[in-house]
Amino acid sequence: MRKILFFIILIFSTHLIQAQDQNAPSNEPIFEMKDVDEQPEFPGGIDNFYNFFYKNFKKPEVPQLVGKIFIAFTVEIDGTLADIRSLKDPGFGTGAEAVKVLQQSPNWIPGRKDGKKVRVNHIVPIGIHTE
Repeated sequence: MRKILFFIILIFSTHLIQAQDQNAPSNEPIFEMKDVDEQPEFPGGIDNFYNFFYKNFKKPEVPQLVGKIFIAFTVEIDGTLADIRSLKDPGFGTGAEAVKVLQQSPNWIPGRKDGKKVRVNHIVPIGIHTE
C-alpha cells in the first residue's frame, strides 16, 4: 500500500513541476528586430493590428489631443506578448490604455532566425488624435 501511495505522490508531483515549467518565462535569448530574418507580425499584417488597436482603445476625453504612443513588448516563440510597456505617450492615461489593449491582443506570428522561431523585442508607434 505504501508503494502505491508513494507512486501516486511521485506522479502528481512530476505533473505539477511540468505545469509550472510551462508557465515560466523562457530562457531563450531575446532578439532585436534588426537581428532576425523574419520579423514578428500581427495576424493579417500591420493594418489589421491598427484596426484591432483603434477598435479597442478608449480615447481620453481631452479635446484636440495629438500625439504618439510608443509601445514596446516581446513577441514570444508561441506568439504571445510579454513585457508590454509604454515607452512614450502624450499623457492623459493613453500609455496605460495602450498597454491594456495590447494585453488583449491575439497571438502574433513569431519572428524567425535561421528558420527557427525566436523571441523578439518589438516597438510599435501608435498615433492618437482626439477631436
